[in-house]
Amino acid sequence: MNPTRLIRLAVLVTGLTGLAWAPAAAQHPIEGMEFMYDNLRPRGQPVIPLFDGWYPKPDGSIDLCFGYFSLNTEQVVDIPLGANNFIEPKQFHGDQPTHFLPVPGPPNLYRRFFCAMAINLPKGTPKNTKVVWTLMQKGKPYTVPGHTGSINYQIQELSAEDGARSSKAPVIKYLPNGPEGRGRSGVRTSMTAKVGQPIDLALAVSGPPAGPQGADVDSGDEEERPYIKDGKKRIWWVKWALHQGPADVKFSQSDIDIWEGEKSVNTMATFTVPGEYVLRVQAIDNPGENASYQFHCCWTNGFVKVTVAP
Repeated sequence: MNPTRLIRLAVLVTGLTGLAWAPAAAQHPIEGMEFMYDNLRPRGQPVIPLFDGWYPKPDGSIDLCFGYFSLNTEQVVDIPLGANNFIEPKQFHGDQPTHFLPVPGPPNLYRRFFCAMAINLPKGTPKNTKVVWTLMQKGKPYTVPGHTGSINYQIQELSAEDGARSSKAPVIKYLPNGPEGRGRSGVRTSMTAKVGQPIDLALAVSGPPAGPQGADVDSGDEEERPYIKDGKKRIWWVKWALHQGPADVKFSQSDIDIWEGEKSVNTMATFTVPGEYVLRVQAIDNPGENASYQFHCCWTNGFVKVTVAP
């Protein structure tokens, strides 16, 4: 791994407050989080908000990426929006997750959830602006600031080619006739459902548009090689999860591998309680060795708002 990138990743995690932190100047990010791993338990542990970094957008605005790390290996934690789950300044509050899954297993080698939301800072926002996410748990605040005050926090968005890597964010399209897009800012759509009646969540996943970012780059790096199955490459990984909602959602499959030649994937979602929900999907490039996640590039977020009637 590039030493400069190691330093940047260590810096990203040091934005965390609410727990004691030992400096990790040039450590591998897993080593820098050893104090967290030492506190993993099946249940009863906190969820830690994390600032993953920022990236500029073509319109001159900037997105701040936030993820989270649960110290629970089995327990799902729900923290509704409000006094225990809030973002300041208030104009940025409301898009953060409220449903926090336990520590994930492979292929997520870092055992955490990256960029579960992106907060947009409009063009002209002062450079020293801080956006702070707080999770209150057992009377204790766990808080992390996001900001653009350092180049060390800048992450690649749609392509990692300028870092000599082959990762590129895929394009997702909601089927049959929904919107499409690319990148972690999020492709959004809405649906309706009824309690107990499964809805079909279908996505088309494809390569990036033609042009420099769509070039076929082979870095030769072992970490870049996707898995092979029956002679086919695993080229993308799709992960569905509940982002916000009054109760859990059952997916027929939440982790889906996409193999070479496949054009679309689908899962069924079933709701047991009426209300307003937001589902999150992440289509991640090059999942064979988790290269996209570990270098904070490149994948596409999608958000589906679902109104569930009784």
